[in-house]
Formats: sequence, structure tokens, C-alpha cells
Amino acid sequence: MINRLPTWVFIALSLTLMGLALLPLLRVGFGIDKTIQMQFFTVVMLLIAGLMCGLTGMLLLTRRQPDIIAFNFPKPDSSRQRELNRKAAYMHATGLLLFTGLPLANFLACYALWLRNRTIAPELDVHGREVICHQITLYLYLLMCLFMSLLLIGIFGLLLLLAFHLSVTVIGMYQAWNNQVFRYPANIAIINRKLSNETSSD
Repeated sequence: MINRLPTWVFIALSLTLMGLALLPLLRVGFGIDKTIQMQFFTVVMLLIAGLMCGLTGMLLLTRRQPDIIAFNFPKPDSSRQRELNRKAAYMHATGLLLFTGLPLANFLACYALWLRNRTIAPELDVHGREVICHQITLYLYLLMCLFMSLLLIGIFGLLLLLAFHLSVTVIGMYQAWNNQVFRYPANIAIINRKLSNETSSD
């Protein structure tokens, strides 16, 4: 049943629910309201529902992309390799969009870059798969923290998760810039993270 629904339905529903949850915070931030006009429990429930819809949409989007075979690509020269490294670093940098507060911005930007660049070179497909897995894994961990925030322990977990995400994103950007594939720690292999003709394990 879920596979028959368009992916955009889940993404749109996710953006709507998380937007409703974040709207009171924005109103306070811009000085429209003096206090948050929504109960904490309601905000958390809207965020949980939005994340669950978003995760469904993300999984449907990524699972529909076919594998690319690496041996069809020529080996790049040094100037071409620098350009590929720059594109890979940009894919890792999309993780920083999480801190803008825009719902799903980090995943959607990474997904768009991955789709645009994955057919250019096999290493860009590998970088994109690694970052996509990290973005979806991050949202899964955020969902767990939101559930635990009802017991207050999740707030500390959320702060630790954001600090972890910031540090590994910066490391991933640096390694991509230096022509290395960064394997994110605690990453769940949502999609296959290696090329279709590779035999080595993750």
C-alpha cells in the first residue's frame, strides 16, 4: 500500500507537520509572540509524526535509485579529480543544513546533488550513498531522541547527537576534499554503500 502512494505525499506531509511544530518557535524568534503558544507535548508529537512521514519518503526515494556500474567510467586526471573532490565535499556539507531549522533541507539538498552527480563518476555515487545513509540514520536517531524527550533524557541525547553530527560532517567534508571516502560512524546501511562491481565489504 505504501509503495503505491507517491513519494511527494510523504515529503509534503512531513514538511507540513514539522512546519506546524516549528512555527511557534519562529514566531517567538521574530518577536511576534512573547511565549510559545503551543504545549511541549504537542510540539514533540508533531515533530515525531513529521519525522516518521519524512523517513518513509526518504526511504522510498533512495530505494528507487538503480545501481551504477563503476567500470564504465574513465580514470580522471588531476584537475578533474579536484573537481570531483569539490562536488563530493559539497554533498557532505549538506549535513550542515540541519542547523538552519528547515525541515528535511539537509536530506533533500544531498539527494538532489547525489542524483545530479552520481552518473559523473563512481566515487561521487559512493560519497552520495554514504551521506544519504548518514542523513537517514540521523533522522532515525532524532526520532528516538524525540521519543525520549518525553522523559527529558532525550534532550541531552539530542544535544549530543547534534554535536556528533556537526563533527562527523566536518570530517567528511575534509576527507572528501582530500580524495578519501569517509565512513560515518554508527551509520545504518539503508542503501548499499558500495559500487555494484565491488566485492569488498563495508
